[in-house]
Amino acid sequence: MNPSTHLKLTDKYLHNEDFRQRMQQDPIGTAESTRLPLDDEDRQMIRNWDMSSSGDEQLKARISKGINSN
Repeated sequence: MNPSTHLKLTDKYLHNEDFRQRMQQDPIGTAESTRLPLDDEDRQMIRNWDMSSSGDEQLKARISKGINSN
């Protein structure tokens, strides 16, 4: 996935409750509604995205590591 696209989707998912709920119900349709460039690999990653509360914590931890390593 394009890193910029991934970061934008992740940021919106973590900080926008309405977007998060829509992603949990229809991840592909919601991601496509952002008009960010998505290819087949991106769509597969979105299908595999763990959107449970434990998945959210893992996502936050990965982002924190990435930010703190720069």
